[in-house]
Parts: sequence; structure tokens; C-alpha cells
Amino acid sequence: MRGFQPLLLVVLSLLFVGCASAPPREVTPAQSPNDEHAYRLLTLENDLQVLLVSDPDTPKAAAALDVMVGSGDNPEGRGGLAHFLEHMLFLGTDKYPDPAEYEEFVTEHGGSRNAYTSFEHTNYFFDINADYLPEALDRFAQFFIAPRFDAEYVDREKNAVQAEYQMGLKSDSRRGLDVLQEVMNPEHPFSQFAVGSLESLADRPDSSIRDELLSFYETHYSANAMRLVVMGRESLDELEALVTPMFNQVPNRRYQAADIDAPLFAAGALPLLVEVEPQATLRQLDVSFPVADYRDDYRAQPLSYLGNLVGHEGAGSLLSQLKAEGLAESLSAGSGLAWRGGALFSVNVSLTEKGVTEYQRVLQLLFAYLDMLREEGPQQWLYEEQAQLSALRFRFKEAPEPINYVSGLASGMHYFAPEDVLQGPYLMTDYEPQLLSGLLAGLKPDNAVITLTDAGVNTDRRSAHYEVPFATAHADSAARSSWHSPDSEPELHLPAANEFIAEDVSLVDLEEPVSDVPERIRQEDRQTLWFVQDEEFRLPKGATYVNFRSPLVGQTAEQTATAVLYTALLKDVVNEFTYPALLAGLNFDLYKHAQGISLRVSGYNDKQPVLFDRLLQTVRKPEFDAARFANIRADMIRGLQNSVAKRPSSQVIDDLREALLYGEWGEQDLIAALDGLSLEDVERYAADFWQSATAETLMYGNYSRGDTDIVAAELGDLLVSGEAPTLAPLQVLKLEEGERLQLAADVPHDDSVIAWYLQGEGESWSDRAATALTGQIIKSGFFQQLRTEQQLGYVVAAIPWPQLDVPGLVLLIQSPNASAPEVAAAIDRFMAAVPDSIDEAQFERHKGALVHEITKPDKNLWERAEFFWQSIAKKQYGFDGRSELAGAVGGITLADWRDYYQRVFRSQPRSLQAVAPGQWGELPPDAGQTFHSPREVKTGHATYVIE
Repeated sequence: MRGFQPLLLVVLSLLFVGCASAPPREVTPAQSPNDEHAYRLLTLENDLQVLLVSDPDTPKAAAALDVMVGSGDNPEGRGGLAHFLEHMLFLGTDKYPDPAEYEEFVTEHGGSRNAYTSFEHTNYFFDINADYLPEALDRFAQFFIAPRFDAEYVDREKNAVQAEYQMGLKSDSRRGLDVLQEVMNPEHPFSQFAVGSLESLADRPDSSIRDELLSFYETHYSANAMRLVVMGRESLDELEALVTPMFNQVPNRRYQAADIDAPLFAAGALPLLVEVEPQATLRQLDVSFPVADYRDDYRAQPLSYLGNLVGHEGAGSLLSQLKAEGLAESLSAGSGLAWRGGALFSVNVSLTEKGVTEYQRVLQLLFAYLDMLREEGPQQWLYEEQAQLSALRFRFKEAPEPINYVSGLASGMHYFAPEDVLQGPYLMTDYEPQLLSGLLAGLKPDNAVITLTDAGVNTDRRSAHYEVPFATAHADSAARSSWHSPDSEPELHLPAANEFIAEDVSLVDLEEPVSDVPERIRQEDRQTLWFVQDEEFRLPKGATYVNFRSPLVGQTAEQTATAVLYTALLKDVVNEFTYPALLAGLNFDLYKHAQGISLRVSGYNDKQPVLFDRLLQTVRKPEFDAARFANIRADMIRGLQNSVAKRPSSQVIDDLREALLYGEWGEQDLIAALDGLSLEDVERYAADFWQSATAETLMYGNYSRGDTDIVAAELGDLLVSGEAPTLAPLQVLKLEEGERLQLAADVPHDDSVIAWYLQGEGESWSDRAATALTGQIIKSGFFQQLRTEQQLGYVVAAIPWPQLDVPGLVLLIQSPNASAPEVAAAIDRFMAAVPDSIDEAQFERHKGALVHEITKPDKNLWERAEFFWQSIAKKQYGFDGRSELAGAVGGITLADWRDYYQRVFRSQPRSLQAVAPGQWGELPPDAGQTFHSPREVKTGHATYVIE
């Protein structure tokens, strides 16, 4: 299909020839030695800056446009206007007036689209099969040239904003932000409501919201305030010929965003203590300091340097001491908010129960750590170590997903010099001790906003938009004095030099010939090892994944809870040495899965043997602390209890998954199991687990066969000899033809939710293909009809939802304004109309888009490793699952699909509706059988057995 592209580019250029003018100004930005893309940065005659990215091999093209305007620019009293405008640009332009046209075009050609609004930015982005970039880009450009703002859709889309606002009413992150905005200086725009609601976006006697949308758009959406990134297969010259005439039409209104002069907090307001009552069981201490806006100092990155030290988790760190005293579970630090004129440096601590009652001690340790940093002064060796790690990341930067890449680049272009738009986030070339000392000088108690979030705090008022109970108090001298430790804190010190930084970044010799898929090079009773060298990406990196299987995982809630707690304890014990490894680009994870525990080590292969050896030494002889055990168990129980504060649609999906998968357990089952566990129970379980465990390993990347011998020997020391025990098979609920079940989910929220699961006819490749193709065909229309047109809610999605090897669809809607029976009826009407709405041409486009998505090449080493690993887990030892599925999709005709759709998803569906009735208290009436817990659904039911 690429053959027609040059002609199409010429035609498009002629269409826009009236806009052509002087050649744009061009720059070539510095790029990573490992980056094979070609780049060109140019400025169009309307002052719109454009970054072109050419990759002849990319299966997906992508584009993003970032406007330097956001919620901070909302007019007074019009909270959410910038966000609402973001929604409206998707709903028709003068050239393409159909509100569904953009969504349908992108979806039919294998793409996706989205946008976000932040305080300073509105960022629009899409990806699409690379052959269709010109047409998609033309539609996209019209957002910024001639949007319609159709009055009918202005009225409708306000409901989507309202639904998004209501969905966040129980989100503690949204609620905490609402309180923070309440205590800010009202003259600072960050104090204003950002999301929007029906009330803030309502028409008023003196103005209509549509008029204000137009005014806002015509003021702020100016070419000189925009940054565009376009990535495609075309050459740079072809991309420039495509982009220039289209985007030269964007008006340049010469908008200049002014700095914000008002301080974030009013004079005399600090230090301030804020107490917040959460929705969930949340115990948190947040300490924030207003600081300067350092974004112009990106080559020095002072906030990154400081955040790395305060947020360190190794020996001598603030977190290490907080854990030792039983006060905290986790900590993060860094710049959480920046604006034109300032920023916040924030430290966020997740507290234990003891940490809440002794939060003054937490503050003592925080300020003692900051005092220590001031006394020690800026450390050039530490700065250079961070700079070395950052330079390594840039040198060996890997190809990201195009849609994420262009979105991030478009945002960053506002802040980096043209030559630095690619390397800006990685630069640490300017060590400026005075800058660092000045930053540290402001991180003192007198300049702090301290927020304690806990259910037991005393409150005396509620926030305006999310009705959060909170209280404030100006911290007097007595309070401030209590934040200073009376004694020195010798346990707090600077981190040691990082032993895990890669020194040898050479590439191993490749075998002749190199296999393109893993080979099983070791097969023993208790150990299997798969090995393949990387010939394509050629990086000094590798992935070693180990699956420890045991019959002692997943058969009961007690086994599951114990396995999860055991892995959490192990991760806690190794954290002080795995954290420096993480900073050095060595990733580690340990997690429970359906049949055992998985260990993953990946990143630069040079120091992997050191990390792997220390990990297995710890596994062999862990030294668990009773106090840490109690805190970790309590934290896990609290996390399970907090499931009621999750988004309602997420809770319903969790219940649906539990009903379908055997070995999945509900929160209450796991809480009960954890309540009864002692440290001795976990230690006994660990001993039994390793007596019964087998290991299946994948090593892929910059390894030799000698490296595999070392790993196999290490694992052999951990495992016992003898025949491997028999594992219980994985099982998925098997719905019979015409079976209609309903699960009533207990979700304490006013919104109704339906997650309607439709199971495929069987497990064959043809079943998987027909079900996946159905998901591809319906997803755009489902969103357009049920959200955009009918405004049933903000969360509206139709997606393929396979469970292990069993195909299925899930149709998901969370609605603040319709009952579950009304939502179910709307879904049913939509599904009934689908077959007749699809013609042969549309069908072939959807089929091609799905095949393209299935067969697209892996972008990087980690995507390839994940494909190999999942194939091994599914026993697809031919590593041909993608080609099997793509072939099955390619063989489906429109008649075949209509027959399958009617037979499997309409006439006699295998149906399970998970329903939260919300404020209406009603369930859809046509279920054959209603259950009130996932366990009830599974009891005595037929299953698919996955060997």
C-alpha cells in the first residue's frame, strides 16, 4: 500500500498550495547513538514549532500537538473550561463535521486517540497504521484550524465532564488536591477548580458557555503557543511537505502566556498544618515546599538531584530509618507541580499506624535529613554519579511506543532548547553547587505545608467541590520546635557509591547461526532453561525471567494470601540493595502468580550476576523482622480494605474476573486469611514452597551460554532434587450456549455499572480471531453511540477480554444518570444493530487493522522478552501465536463474521453480567440466574481446563 504515498503527498501539497510560503527554519536536534530515527525540527511561518520523526520501519505513525494552555488559564468562575474545550475538539470540524468521523477513521485503520489537560498544557495525540498518516493528520489539523463547537454537542458533552467529575468524588488523590487548592492563595490560578461540572459550565444570563468556549479558543489556541510532533515512515522531506501546508493554516494569534506573579500561598500563611479525612483507609504525610521554577536550568536539574537523595531507599536513607522505627512503608520525593514562576518540592510518606500517632517524629527525621544535606553541602561525586546514569539511559535509549513518544516530546518542546528536545530530560551537564545550596536553603519548617491524611483527624470544614472534611492550623513556634530532633541522627547519611553501575557495556559474540526464538537448552526434573541471544536490538542488556511453580499456590485463599505476603516480605528485605540497582538501570521484581512465584531481573547485563546472586542468597536465608512483618501484613490488609474506594467500574471488573478465574479470591477472603497468619506460618510456608518448587527460566538478550550455566547453578542450589510434583491445572468458567448469568456486585457508589461479559464459542484460534475482530469492529461505535450521543457516562468501553486461552468481550459502562436496566437496554440495542451497520469495505478495513496490530514488530528488547515469556507460559513452544491468530483473522469473511456474531453474541449468548445497581437499586430483569458473590457463580460450574 505504500506505493501510492508519494502521489498522495503531492496531491495534498497541491490542495494546500495557497498556504505555502517562505521555507521553514530548521534545526537537527542531538540524538542518542542508539536512536535510528531521523529528526528535523522546524518553525513554520506562523511560528508553530514542529518536530518531524522519520522511521521507515515503523508499523504505526503518530502525531501529537501540545498547546501551552491548561486549567491554569481558565477564566475566573469558569472552572473546567480548558478541559471542556479539549473534549469538544474531537466532536467535528468544518471540513469533517461528523462528530464520529475522526474516531471512526482512526479506529478503522488500527489506531487510537486521546488527550489530556493539565495546569499548563493541553496535549492531543493519536496513532494509526503508518499507511494512513496523511489522511489522519489532515483530520487532526482541523482541530486547530476550524472546529465547529456544535451547540447540540456542547450541551451533550457537558454531561461527560460532569460524569468525569462525579467519578472522582471518592478518589482520595482528587480529594486531597481539592483541599490543597482550598488552602492556597486564591489569587493563584492553581487554587481554582480544574475538572469542570454542569454547574461551572452552565449557561448564564450574561453569557453562553459556547460563546466562552469560542472566546477561549480564539484567545489561547495560537500557533506560536503550539508544539507539533509527527512520526511516520516517510522521509523527512516528505513529512515536511505533508505537514507544512496543513499546519501553516493554524492561526497565529501571537498569544504569550504570562508568568504567574501571585505566590502559591499567601504571605504569612506558612508554615501550615492541614489535616484531611480520607475516603479510603489512608495514612499519609505530605510535606511540600514552594520553590523557584527551575525548568530553565534543565542542564543542571537541581530538583532531580535533590529528589534522588531525599527519595533514596538504600542504607542511611530517610526511608530506611523510618522503616527501622516502624513509622513508614514507602516514600517518594521530587517536583510534583511546576508553573510559570514557581514549583513545589514535595515529600510523600505512607505511614504505619504508629507513624500517624508519631507523625512529629517523622517530621523530625525529615528535617534532620535535610539538615544533614545542608551540612554536607552539594556533593559533586553524587551529582556526577547521577549524571553518569542519566547519560547511560540516553546512550542506550530504546524505541518507545510512537503514541507515547510523540506526546511526551510535544510537551517537552516548550521547555528545551531546539537542539535539546530529545536529550533535555537526560541532561545533567551543569554542576552548580550554588543553585543546589539555594534550593536546599528553602526546605525548612518555616516554608512548609504539612498535610496529614488519616481517618482519625479532627476536622471543622469541608472543601468546596469534593466536600472533603479537613482542618487547618498555622504552625506556631512550639509546633515548629517539635519538628527538630533534640539529638543528632547518626543513622542518616549520604548514600554509598552505587555498586551496580554498568562498567562493561560491550556486546557478546553471537552464535552461528543465531536462533530467532528461544531454545530449551536445559531440561531436568526440577529445572528448565530457555535461551536466545538478541540479534536485532544489540544492547548491553538482557532479561532473565524465572517462574517458580508449586502446587502450594492458589488452591485456597490461605495459600494465596501467604504467597503474596511472603513475596512482599522478601521484597522488603532486599529493598536496600535492589533500590541502588534500580537507579543503575537494573530492574527487579518478585510477584505471586496463579501457579507460583516469578522473579524477574532485567537491564544492563554487566552487574546482573551480582544482583541475581544476592537475591538468591536472601531467598535461601532471609532474615525477616517481626515488626516489619506486622506492618507489611497490616499494609496489605489496608490495601484490600481500600478496594471499596476504587473506581466503581474497576470494582465490578475485579468481581467479574474473580467469577471467571479459579484461583482468584475476593478481598474479604484474603483479609480473613491474612488476619490469621503469623510470621512462623509464613516461614513454614516458604520452606514447604521451596521443597515443592520447580523453575522455568528464560534468558534473552546480551548473554552467552556460559551466563546460562551460572544462573542454572544458582537456581540448582535453591531447588531440591527429585521428581516435580503435579500442579493443579488453571481453570476458567465455561458458560454454556444460551446461558445468561448475572452477578450483583456490592459497590457503595451512586453510579450504576454494567460489565457485560460475552464468552466466545470455544478456545480455537478461529474463536479467538472472531471474538477479537468483533471487539475491533464495535469499539468505536460503542463509544460514539453510548457516550458521545447518549451520554450514558464517562467510562464507556467495548474491548476483547480473553481470560487465559478463552476468548471473550466485555462491554463496560459506568453511568451517573441511568439505571442498570436502562444501561443494559441501551447496550442490547447497540449490539442488535451492529451487523447491519457494517459493509464489506468497513469490514475489510477493520480486519486489516487487527491483523496489522497483531503482527506489528516488537519495538524493543522488553516487548520481545514479554512475547517469548508469555509464549512459554502458554506452552506455545513454536512461538507462533501471533501468526496463528493473524492467519485466523485474515481468513474470516463478512458472512462468516455475521454468522458467528449472531450465533455466539446474540441468539444464544454465553453471557455473564456483573452489575452494580448504584442509587437506583435495580438489576436488569432478563438474567437467567442472579448470584451475589463471585464464589457463588463458580461453585459447581463447568470449566475450561488449561493444561
